Amino acid sequence: MVQRHYYLYLILLCTGQFSVVDGTKLLPSVNQQHFVNILQSGKPSLIYFKRITNPSVSLFLQQLEQSSESLEEYGITVAQVDCTIENVPKYCENNLVLKEAYLFRGNILLRSFAVDTLFDVDAIVANILFVLLFNEIKYVSSSVELHDIENEMKGRGDVIITFVRAIGVPEHRAIMETAFVYGAKYQFVLTTEQSVLEDLELEDSDKLSARLWFCHCKMVLGRTQPCKRSLFEQPLTAVNIHSYLKVLEAPLVMELSVGPEEVSTVHMQLKMPVVFLFTQRETYEQDRQTAESVAWQLLGKAGVVLVPRAQLQSRVADDVTVGLRPAGGDSTISYLVITSVEEIIDLIKSEGKDVPTTQNDNEEESEELDFRGVQDDEVAETIFQNTWRELDVDLILALTDKSFPRILLETSHVVVLFYTAWDAVSMVFLKSYLEVSTRLADLKDLLMARVNCGDWPEVCSTENATQLPAVKLYSLGKYPLFYTGMLGAQSLLEFIMLSRIVNPVQLTTTEDVEAFLNGESQDDLKPYQHLSVVGLFNPEMEKEIDAFTKAANTLRGSVIPGSYVGNDNPYLSQQFGVAPPALVFARQEKSHLGVQLEESNTDVIVSAIRSSMLETFPELTVENLPFYFQPLKPLLILFIDNDDGITMKTKEELAEFTKLSMQIYITCWIDLRKTQVGKEILQIYLNYLPQLPALILVKLSSGSPVFAFPEDQVISRVNVLSWLKKVQLGLEQPNNVLEDKKWTPPQAAYDFLAMMDAVRPGFAKQRTPDSAKRDDANEGEGEAEVTSGVDEAKDRIESAAEPERETLPETLNRPTVQDNKMQQKVHSEL
Repeated sequence: MVQRHYYLYLILLCTGQFSVVDGTKLLPSVNQQHFVNILQSGKPSLIYFKRITNPSVSLFLQQLEQSSESLEEYGITVAQVDCTIENVPKYCENNLVLKEAYLFRGNILLRSFAVDTLFDVDAIVANILFVLLFNEIKYVSSSVELHDIENEMKGRGDVIITFVRAIGVPEHRAIMETAFVYGAKYQFVLTTEQSVLEDLELEDSDKLSARLWFCHCKMVLGRTQPCKRSLFEQPLTAVNIHSYLKVLEAPLVMELSVGPEEVSTVHMQLKMPVVFLFTQRETYEQDRQTAESVAWQLLGKAGVVLVPRAQLQSRVADDVTVGLRPAGGDSTISYLVITSVEEIIDLIKSEGKDVPTTQNDNEEESEELDFRGVQDDEVAETIFQNTWRELDVDLILALTDKSFPRILLETSHVVVLFYTAWDAVSMVFLKSYLEVSTRLADLKDLLMARVNCGDWPEVCSTENATQLPAVKLYSLGKYPLFYTGMLGAQSLLEFIMLSRIVNPVQLTTTEDVEAFLNGESQDDLKPYQHLSVVGLFNPEMEKEIDAFTKAANTLRGSVIPGSYVGNDNPYLSQQFGVAPPALVFARQEKSHLGVQLEESNTDVIVSAIRSSMLETFPELTVENLPFYFQPLKPLLILFIDNDDGITMKTKEELAEFTKLSMQIYITCWIDLRKTQVGKEILQIYLNYLPQLPALILVKLSSGSPVFAFPEDQVISRVNVLSWLKKVQLGLEQPNNVLEDKKWTPPQAAYDFLAMMDAVRPGFAKQRTPDSAKRDDANEGEGEAEVTSGVDEAKDRIESAAEPERETLPETLNRPTVQDNKMQQKVHSEL
């Protein structure tokens, strides 16, 4: 990271001159000319435009006045202008001027803030620094994004992960102030998502408190090696965090050739305990390993120093193994006989319990609050509760805008998942995608990768991946192919395996045709191809061959057709009962079906092949329902739960019936042993569970009647035809009617402000008096018209203050002077 220097100006447009009242600095006022100069200076500025004074505005300005001193320590100037005196075009004319403050960098609008979010000094400082430190702090909403950042920083730098309950709380401000000083040295990561904590192995009682982890990624050289994480266990204040980072900058184990009484370390300066371990030449290597083990476990809690035993004073007993300088600055060293690492750790922890902490009583956390709770979406709820900790996404290559185009040219077949880490469906499918990637890891010509559209939206937009999650297959020399199947591992696996083969497969002999139809020519594809298709053509049928080739390309990923072009078709015609041009279908049971091609049309061929892929009397499952469902056709469903003689006879009768009714009904069956949701479906259809087997007629739409075949009759082809005829004539009464149910959230929306008040009473309470609401409501009626300025001044202001929102710059300059001031402030507080 490059050291940056920048000077920040926070300007709020209100009334009044610069003054000090009771020791509190009021917001300085600026005129139009000063405003233009500030925008043209290229420095950041936050603008608030005021028209009238009411209690809510006064309360807001009060907080700004109190925050001005803190902001100035970071080079941020606070000022104000009154729109009733200084009419600034485009801003003073805005009806929302009282409700927003605008942050500029030069003449570019970076961000507008609702004044409700700037509710106190901590919120103001935190929000302003959060935007200005855009490149130093990355916000993550999932553990997947966190892993990507850690992988990116391995071997390069260390990562500081922080969790806060909400943006604008005091802990958030502490993190922002720390990032202002250390942003060029460490990669800061911020989250407010409870789901991310699942990966950080916290106890449930700790998941409501603000937390910080230091990830030691710089020392990691291998991609598969994880970054070691250290949890910071003190309250998140700027002073505490600064002290912690100072400790981490010191060597893990200090080795000194002086006596313990002469040792001086940063731990002693911070009044932390120091552990002395004594070594000698014969046991140095073992002692060094022990010291490192102790140091890792006491990181941030105590210092560890390795001292030669020869440096001990003569009064120290020979059997002493450990020396301890206690916390608090006491120079007295206790010499102890300790034989295990665990005893040393327990010694420091027991000492820490006696040291009083300075936690604010108002920071006690609510035991009942759990933001994971019940999600609005059932898929999201499942993900947040079960999946986050299971995903090892490092096994899938993460692509960026630079690596994406390069990788497509290096591999024959590249499968790319486009997703967002905050989308529950994406995270469900990512688990299936990872499973497929593991199963296909041995294929040399195939690479599976992923693109996080939250990080690289331009890549996803260019690739037309607008509905996420999306999978796209890239093959050299072919057009990319979108995956349109079910979001499951098996369906995706079949798609990838079938897409790698060139379509159509060229067959040169009659033996090749028979072997292809019988599934003998491609044994590795047998588990994935449920239907074999061969097109039979004579050499002169160029139009038909071209249409078949286009149809084969359209069906890539779902079936692999074969093409035979030859003059010895009489044998094949006799074998399959059709003459060229024709299609021959074969299922795994090796039953052949020949279909004559009446039209040389690609769409006709595609439709014929897709129709043949569907079974006439299929078992209905969650996976294949989309292929069989047709809105205009009712479903005739047989529910079974065993394979006894009655059930088998019933299935045979319905299979015969299907041949007569394919144009009217979709006849299928559901085995409740395999498709467990079928029992719940049956309960919804009838409001009770009938004796099985049960035959149900239903049309999947709201308000549709549900008919059940009479339980006292045998399910036969004749009885079913008679029953359906009565249904058509209205002679049968429906057993139930499907209700029009909406998929609504299972619980009421969260009142987050009330939750914050429950944790810290009065923290987020609405502090605007009732009179302010009346003033806000009457603002438009009681507001005086403000005349425009001189046209020349207006043009200058409009050209300087261009309110277009642009991307934050990659570099923001940071002042060394302010850095030093921050260091001095922290040291003085210490």
